[in-house]
Amino acid sequence: MQAKSFFTDVLHISDMELVQALLNVTEYRHLNKGEMLIREGERQREFVFLVKGILRGFFLDVNSYDITDCLAFRCGTPAMSPDSNNAPSQISIEALSDCDLLCMAEDVVEKLMKEYPQLIGIYNAMLRDALKQHWEVKNMVCQHSAMERYLWFCKAYPGLIGQVRNKYIASFLGMTPVTLSRLRRTLREQEQIAEGYTS
Repeated sequence: MQAKSFFTDVLHISDMELVQALLNVTEYRHLNKGEMLIREGERQREFVFLVKGILRGFFLDVNSYDITDCLAFRCGTPAMSPDSNNAPSQISIEALSDCDLLCMAEDVVEKLMKEYPQLIGIYNAMLRDALKQHWEVKNMVCQHSAMERYLWFCKAYPGLIGQVRNKYIASFLGMTPVTLSRLRRTLREQEQIAEGYTS
């Protein structure tokens, strides 16, 4: 996808002067599978958007276990640390597949926000969406059964089963890989039984 199409079709920017201003400061970046976009403790001074691929945000818990905090796969998803004011990032972000990204220096975008009100509206909408997704995941993990969590994941993150390692999905859903494997086996068995009744 061309950067111009990204701004007009994905971010829905209608002001072509703003689109051109963003094109002037946008850098294309490619990450190979396994590469890191940012490591915990580093300062991220860019606005980064996923164009293609799968990214994982993760941190280490008190026992140094790897905890998957978020998964990004939709075009237009911001790929940034939640920290602001140049604070050290509390998460790491890695590519789970080859990824294409669009990157803009944070200070330049902040200047453009003062000049173009539409950009502030887009930024605020992204913050609202991120907060909504955060609470949806928190609610699902804390208030639903393991099976409900897995079925929700299949619907909310279509196509990631088989592309993302089971241990990452299990961690994201607050369960062990063994539990996730058991759930998947149960569903397969139920599907086989259902197919037997209909054949």
